Amino acid sequence: MSREGRRATIIDVAARAGVSRQTVSRALNDMPGISAETRDRVLGAAKELNYRPSRFGRGLVEQGPTTLGLVVGSLSNSYYAELGAAVVRACAPYGWNVVLAEADDAPQPEQVAADLSRRVDALVGYGVATAGIRGGGMPIVQVDGTPEQIADAGVVELPRVHAMADLAAHLRERGARRPVVLDLGTGQTAERSIALAGALSALVEGGEVPVRTVPAREGHEEALPELLAGGTDVLVAFNDELAVRMMRALRRRGVAVPEQVRVTGVDGLELSTLVTPELTTLALDIDRVAQETVALVAGMLEGSVPLSGEEAHRRVDYRLVVRDST
Repeated sequence: MSREGRRATIIDVAARAGVSRQTVSRALNDMPGISAETRDRVLGAAKELNYRPSRFGRGLVEQGPTTLGLVVGSLSNSYYAELGAAVVRACAPYGWNVVLAEADDAPQPEQVAADLSRRVDALVGYGVATAGIRGGGMPIVQVDGTPEQIADAGVVELPRVHAMADLAAHLRERGARRPVVLDLGTGQTAERSIALAGALSALVEGGEVPVRTVPAREGHEEALPELLAGGTDVLVAFNDELAVRMMRALRRRGVAVPEQVRVTGVDGLELSTLVTPELTTLALDIDRVAQETVALVAGMLEGSVPLSGEEAHRRVDYRLVVRDST
């Protein structure tokens, strides 16, 4: 905000940086024609004043409703679809519009967030690159971010540690001794799968839980003989969608769940309750994630929450939900 307590304008930024309005516009929109030093000075002034350009350079005469941009991997993933719907619901009381963008299948996935940032008032990213976006005061929030990211943006952290420990205790109580973690074979999935294997290590003699890569959508029946070799008694899938597909493959092979093999998932999606037996899962309250995210953005827009730092940090923990599949 400017010193008078009103919302800062492009004129205020230009005065603070000692440049023209046209130079401010060029810097905020990452346009050529100015030096790196001048650009940095303008961006610094914009940050100091918490300046938010209306529609970031589109030059609208009348500012319409606030538009929130949400960037996810792919809406074909049930998790992202549920999150997108939850964000739309959370934005409704504010009267905001929501624009969704997918990064996975874009020609340049690393550019999707930056491109969208030029068309919205605030940006929410889930596992996508938002570093370096020249927003000039634009609220940016990373969902499933890390505490280290709060230096550059808002973060909604989604810790799984306690839920994974509860899962290990639950499986030990049920007599499980040979779990296998199922990974999807991408860089984004590996971290979660390794953490799951570590949390379950105390169940296994020798302390090493195998992590096996399986396809996301096909080939599960063919993979079962290898996965179940050596007396595997629990399949811990990377997410609920994979867990449900594995349960179908087990049924077709005549393997009873949970009598012969227990199955668990992660995320707590609606589909986990629509199968028989219902799926045990590490569940996340997706509606709460959306509400915390949107409230954080709202605070940033009105100036009551900083654009980064500890005050721009929220967390929603996963929790164990025990059902019939274990």
